[in-house]
Amino acid sequence: MRSILAVILVSMNLQGCALLAWNAIKPIEIEKKAVARTPLNLPDPTPIKPAVPRWIIITPENQARVFEELRAANADQVLFALTDDGYEELAIDFAVTRNFLSQQREMLKKYREYYELKEADKK
Repeated sequence: MRSILAVILVSMNLQGCALLAWNAIKPIEIEKKAVARTPLNLPDPTPIKPAVPRWIIITPENQARVFEELRAANADQVLFALTDDGYEELAIDFAVTRNFLSQQREMLKKYREYYELKEADKK
């Protein structure tokens, strides 16, 4: 008899007051609210205005004339040159840069479409 009483007391002690107040638990209420998106207010990037370099093509036939023209113009007689392969690599690098800028521009456009509501959506 003592062991039965001990088991009952231990089980009630482990369960706490749950057996006595099982109907007093209230269900959880979930409330949803729509939150307006915060506009980004990002300005358009300023267009790039690169300087246009003066390209001089030097060949074995015209190198003396090109350096003479530089000397006559009182310019430094130093030229930075590219091989035809180097020029091709430079053109590829410019194309990659243009593509990257285009992707960034498109991403900014999509962010604006998402965050900034259009007039029709506001009504």
